[in-house]
Amino acid sequence: MKKFLIAIISLFILSFSVQAQELNIRIEPKSVGQGETLVIYLESPGTLKDLGVEFLGKEIRFYEIGKDRYRAILGIPLTTEPERYNILFRIKTKRGLGIEWKETVQVKKIVFKKEVLSIPPEKSKHLTSKYLRREGKRIGKTCKKEEGNQLWEGRFILPAEGRISSPFGAYRVYNRGKASWRHKGIDIANKEGTEVVAPNSGIVVISEDMKVHGGTIIISHGQGVFSIFSHFRERLVKKGEGVERGQLIGTMGQTGLTTGSHLHWGLCASGVVVNPLEWTKRKIGD
Repeated sequence: MKKFLIAIISLFILSFSVQAQELNIRIEPKSVGQGETLVIYLESPGTLKDLGVEFLGKEIRFYEIGKDRYRAILGIPLTTEPERYNILFRIKTKRGLGIEWKETVQVKKIVFKKEVLSIPPEKSKHLTSKYLRREGKRIGKTCKKEEGNQLWEGRFILPAEGRISSPFGAYRVYNRGKASWRHKGIDIANKEGTEVVAPNSGIVVISEDMKVHGGTIIISHGQGVFSIFSHFRERLVKKGEGVERGQLIGTMGQTGLTTGSHLHWGLCASGVVVNPLEWTKRKIGD
């Protein structure tokens, strides 16, 4: 009986080892900066019954991108401390075999710019406006409603011509410390009326005028990826409308809390704001 139990245990360990080796995991990149994007690919030799992955204290959602192939696109929060972090995997196969193991990824420190801004008196009320928090919550909630299909393809393009007047992640101090926060996107400055196009394909989930964010459009690119635009003079697309990469969606303005004509472009991945310029430089998710 004892030999029989040892044989069964040995067979289970061997089966576990073979399954673990056959699972193919790819993490891109293995070293990722604060406010950048991490992609995890997983390929299984057979259909998975359950897939649980934890990173930075939260459960990660994977999308099936082919037969027995899965992918997760993760935003690294701006305030993540630079160090090595574990990605914990818990997998159960159709045969009931449970596998647990971990991978590690390095989060790098990024040096962010500091900006001191002066808001004109007629707009300074926005700094402490009740609408600032309300709009922020609404935008955040919208960017957690995930479209299951991938709607984008390839690299993103810049949505407007102009100069980058304010970079992603900048520490912003307004009117001598009356208010301060981190810049959750990039600002592209140009004259009013400059055309704004969709940086990639998707579905419009918000198109409206807001008190602080001004003319606002949000595009869902699918699978937890969203583009957030603010300060439009004109909005030329409606909620529920599908858009293609390069399609005209509006014109640049200076509505809401602004110091001049520009477009604010933010990008959200898995509920976390990330640097949108990174998505114009590398194909993420392909």
